[in-house]
Amino acid sequence: MKLQTIYKGMALMALSLAFVSCMDGEWDTPDVTKPAYGNNSIEEVEAKQVTIGQLKNTYGSVINASGFQRITDDLQLKCTVIGNDIGGNIYKQICVQDATGAMIVGINGTGLFPFLSVGQQILINLQDLCIGGYGKQTQLGDEYNGSIGRMSTSKWENHVRVLPSHDMSQIDTLDFYNVAKSDMTRYCGHLVCLKDVQIGDADGTTTIAPEYTSGTTLTYNGSTNGYVHHTLNGESMSTLLLRTSTYADFAALVIPQQPVTLYGIATRYNNTWQILIRAEEDIKIDK
Repeated sequence: MKLQTIYKGMALMALSLAFVSCMDGEWDTPDVTKPAYGNNSIEEVEAKQVTIGQLKNTYGSVINASGFQRITDDLQLKCTVIGNDIGGNIYKQICVQDATGAMIVGINGTGLFPFLSVGQQILINLQDLCIGGYGKQTQLGDEYNGSIGRMSTSKWENHVRVLPSHDMSQIDTLDFYNVAKSDMTRYCGHLVCLKDVQIGDADGTTTIAPEYTSGTTLTYNGSTNGYVHHTLNGESMSTLLLRTSTYADFAALVIPQQPVTLYGIATRYNNTWQILIRAEEDIKIDK
């Protein structure tokens, strides 16, 4: 009986200590003025706003030369997130678009998708950021070793405001096969749809991306450093391909042998177009 009493006393003491610990934590006053993500002090000023199309026109020569330039004017960009790192295939960047175009935003950080979900509208303070071309792909970021690179996460959070609006209807998806060759540059970075697509190498066992071991070099389909390339509808590998990271959450997905409808971000590296699927759900088997 005495032993049971001692056990009960010990249990009550442990419970009391746990309760006190919880109470101690509640004495910390949260900073309710600081947003969970981004910079709420950025005021939306319509007179300062530019479009992605205007940015591409203004810095077109820099982008096409794979150079970069720092934006010194007090400008803002209001846009919608169309791609993030939720599936592990888009790495340290997000994809944004507005009614005039689309582009990549390079951010040296991961775990962006909880704050920057697809459909989320954001306001970017462009002043002191860099814009340029990586293989002629328009990118917003910062200078890195004399070229366009990613900005630090602290700089990004200081330059972005997450707006209260979240609207999937703002996202325009293009049928990429019906885009005229002359218009392809305009839609670089855009969310696209490719219908009735046959992904190359589909044999019932081959996966989207084989396992990658750090320190090795993949030669599968001419890819290196953890990326795999697949042809689409027999297109030449030099003009259009499906680019997938071996670190993607869906890397082990067996390539469907049936035709599929494919969604993804149409990016480019010089004259090669690369479709980046965002998650496994972007591959839909046609029925």
